[in-house]
Amino acid sequence: MSLKINYAKFSAVFALPQLSEQTLCTASAEALRLLLYLMQNQPQVIDPRYLADRLMIPYQQVLDGLDFWCREGLLCHQEQPVEQTCQPQPQPEAIQQPQPKTRREPVVSVGLQAQKKTMSIDEIDHLSQQDANISQLVEMVQMQMGKALTRTEIETLVSFYTYAGLPPEYILLAVSFCCAKNMPNMRAVSRLLTDMMSENIYTYEQAEEYLTRRQRQDSAQGQVKTAFGIHDRQLTRQECKYIDTWFLDYRFDISMVKLAYERTVDQIGKVSFAYINKILTSWHEKGITNTKDAANERQGMKAMQKSEQSSIDFDELQRYVTYGGSREPQR
Repeated sequence: MSLKINYAKFSAVFALPQLSEQTLCTASAEALRLLLYLMQNQPQVIDPRYLADRLMIPYQQVLDGLDFWCREGLLCHQEQPVEQTCQPQPQPEAIQQPQPKTRREPVVSVGLQAQKKTMSIDEIDHLSQQDANISQLVEMVQMQMGKALTRTEIETLVSFYTYAGLPPEYILLAVSFCCAKNMPNMRAVSRLLTDMMSENIYTYEQAEEYLTRRQRQDSAQGQVKTAFGIHDRQLTRQECKYIDTWFLDYRFDISMVKLAYERTVDQIGKVSFAYINKILTSWHEKGITNTKDAANERQGMKAMQKSEQSSIDFDELQRYVTYGGSREPQR
């Protein structure tokens, strides 16, 4: 297998200390995760219990990992000068126990699981003093929604940033989408963000693509409901799948769907999504992309049928003249 680093994904970078090959070989996976987290977030103080909760690593393994980096000289006790190497085997009490919560988790693959917890308003107040993104995020969301968020709404919003590890621009994109749908509330935003994470969507680019598709789906479904006269019920899941196929996969516009609808009603006397789908699938397979081509195809089929019928009538007439009305010659 031939692999290379994709530098196009390096929208932001952080520094790491140079490590010897021996250190890389002896460091545990948990210790390396701790180092990456600490180097990216650079908290002013280190809380082992918070790290265990944040990174979903057993508490004892967090202590072991911190001990390892102390022995390597990358961590030291606060009462010691920074350039000194900390003493081996430090006790947990030797590491300062600060107010919890540092900046957002860079490993967002566990975001959906982590977001089940909510950060309290007191924790948010303390953390916002270290991370300016929090207060800016709350302010931007309030501006988009045109109202002040309640205490509970702020706790929900900030938890998506801290516990779930979602970037602020990702969250703001979801808020903008909900506001455009006339749903300027955290309940709608929370539901949307949870849906996106359940689809393993964690980057801004993925979110933008997902929401663009959702917008096209909503538009297509609205057009179909209006064209089909569906006003008293919601579309079923299967009907939504059909509409996705017509508009997103086949890339038909509403005029083609209307024509297939009309032909369905003419043929069977009722609306049938399955029957409409057969018509549109047939057009797609034949490369028919507009109503003019669909009409020409139908005229061609009628002409062919008429030609075949005329040929049959002529054959019958020829047999009548030749054999005096008998269908087969006498043998």
